[in-house]
Amino acid sequence: MTYTTRFILVNYNSGEWLQRAVESVLEFSDGQITVVDNASQDQSFSAAQTALGDHRITWMANSENVGFAAANNQALSVLKEDIAVLMNPDCLINGQTMQPILAALAEHANAGAASCRILNDDGSNQVTSRRHFPTPLSALARMAQLHRLPNPPEWAKNFDFGGNAHKHEPMSLVPAISGAFMVIRKSTLDTVGLLDEGYFMHCEDLDWCKRCELAGIDIAYVSESSVVHAKGISSKSRPIGVLWNLHTGMIRFFNKHYRKQYGFFITGLTKLGIYVSFVMRVALGLLRSGLSKILTAAKSKSS
Repeated sequence: MTYTTRFILVNYNSGEWLQRAVESVLEFSDGQITVVDNASQDQSFSAAQTALGDHRITWMANSENVGFAAANNQALSVLKEDIAVLMNPDCLINGQTMQPILAALAEHANAGAASCRILNDDGSNQVTSRRHFPTPLSALARMAQLHRLPNPPEWAKNFDFGGNAHKHEPMSLVPAISGAFMVIRKSTLDTVGLLDEGYFMHCEDLDWCKRCELAGIDIAYVSESSVVHAKGISSKSRPIGVLWNLHTGMIRFFNKHYRKQYGFFITGLTKLGIYVSFVMRVALGLLRSGLSKILTAAKSKSS
């Protein structure tokens, strides 16, 4: 079966990575491309437009940063192709990325979305490439680092398990995949709907996969395919804001999907834990930044 595809890249201050990502699609796929820019300030969007004049590319520029979900929805809402590929601008596909994924979708009619091994630059697997859905209990367990125990109980195991991916598992069904690289059928969008724009960035992919599960639609993980993901390129200019969006996204996810299932105590404890996690991670980030500046200044003086 032959599918028509459209790659959608949402850009925000991605530097040279945006051009590299689009070039990889132009080289290794015959799909159409839409680039949506969220009011970048680093000239990445205009530079890519100037360098890449291919007729397959549609450029969309927002006057403000509307968020990851809303920007993707701008392209998804007018999708005419069979398949949409949500791809971060710091991702690179290769010649073996798309064919096995499309073949898996053709073979498994109930698979409404798919992804693959998402790799770091050194070739290691990113743990978020395939995931279980976090629950209030598993989230609390991770904040308490219980998942690092030699034999944690089932409810305390890490819900990110992409690091365990192996090539000898050609295709498997998983609860959730990463929005960094997500292949979606148009028919699934027609059934499940667009991304929830209540998430500014982070957790909208988990939410969408959860809605697929509730609709009885499978998610495929094709481990014989891979992409490289630099991870965090767009986030470097606003680390605290990104952390805030991640933590508030988790609260929205729990409120939306687990509030009725868990009691007041567990729900309240989870929210408190998420806020505490945000404060601790911000404090740790500031401490590391301060130490780095001190060490740099010390080296400069000694030289």
